[in-house]
Amino acid sequence: MVRWGGVVRRELTVRPRFLLAAIACGLVLLGAVYLLTSRAGNVMLVRAGLTRPFLPRLAVQLDVALAERFLSMGLLRGEVDTRKVTEPRPSLRQYTFRAPAHLTPTLCNLWITRAARAAGAQVLAADELHARRGEVVIALGFAARPTHRIVVRPAPPPPPASKPIRIALVIDDMGHNLNATVRGILDLGVPLTLAVLPDLSRSDDAFRAAAKRDLPALLHLPMEPEGDENAGRHSITVGMEASAMEALVEKYQRKYPGFVGINNHMGSRATADAATMASFAAVLSRRGLFFLDSVTTPHSVAYRAARAEGVWSLRNDLFLDTETESVEVVAARLEQLADLARRRGLAVGIAHPRPYTLEALQALIPRLEAEGIRFVTLEELRPKPAAS
Repeated sequence: MVRWGGVVRRELTVRPRFLLAAIACGLVLLGAVYLLTSRAGNVMLVRAGLTRPFLPRLAVQLDVALAERFLSMGLLRGEVDTRKVTEPRPSLRQYTFRAPAHLTPTLCNLWITRAARAAGAQVLAADELHARRGEVVIALGFAARPTHRIVVRPAPPPPPASKPIRIALVIDDMGHNLNATVRGILDLGVPLTLAVLPDLSRSDDAFRAAAKRDLPALLHLPMEPEGDENAGRHSITVGMEASAMEALVEKYQRKYPGFVGINNHMGSRATADAATMASFAAVLSRRGLFFLDSVTTPHSVAYRAARAEGVWSLRNDLFLDTETESVEVVAARLEQLADLARRRGLAVGIAHPRPYTLEALQALIPRLEAEGIRFVTLEELRPKPAAS
């Protein structure tokens, strides 16, 4: 009690346990509001087995997300058939559409499943039916309860090709490690060409891994770039003496016996210099190596210089995974490379051992092979010497 002006007043106090209880009640109330009103909260309740009324609400939210995705894919409302089906459950919504001309069913699969996951849904199944030329059936839902089925049908098949369709895929920048992504690329089960950077901790292992799988390897030789980038001490530079170039290549042939050709790592300045590339092409000719121009600059003269010296050479048509970390972008570029191969009969692409690249390759390669596209190594394309 406090005596004030002759009046006895009781001091107002709040006991700590009452304060803690009030805070706890407030937190519980906020948590309940979150669980009841937010999409993520609804997902948590459904996963806990509390399906009503949250599952229908989540299904509607997924409908909205899918509608937005269909619009971004260029599909008009009338191009998507929407209906409810009674099997396997009455509430199942089914969307059926034909893949737009600029997208394949596999790419649609990637776009739709990512949008569904962003909406909190689960991808319960995503089956690609190669027997139907790539028709995809995707099952979506929440807490293992299916709510949606997406059927993506392919565009009409193109006329049969009158000549072989081939893709030569080169995997650059090998030699840093042999992690799960690298192993996944090595186990794709299609012919690839590996381009291995020299003098890295796992360069030897990368060359051995190529030999073990009967995959040809290139020396991914650093060359001088424009700007401030550093290609490393042992690189081909503008103005470099031909004898120094030859000594460098000879050193690597002794260190890594078995590589069949060279492609440039960086090199936007060196490959644009005619004199430097003429000297380098003469070295390639003497050493019995072929050349792949990575085309790190539109001003490269490396391919022309090699051809002028009689060196068998090729040019990279497309980098699949530069300036992106998107599976969809890598997959779209692989489709672009496939279209180029269909028109010309052969297309050369360069990719890197990155997780999103691996995911795109795993998704698309089976369908491309089912369409008759053949993956080949650069060594397969190299003309065989005439028998004497």
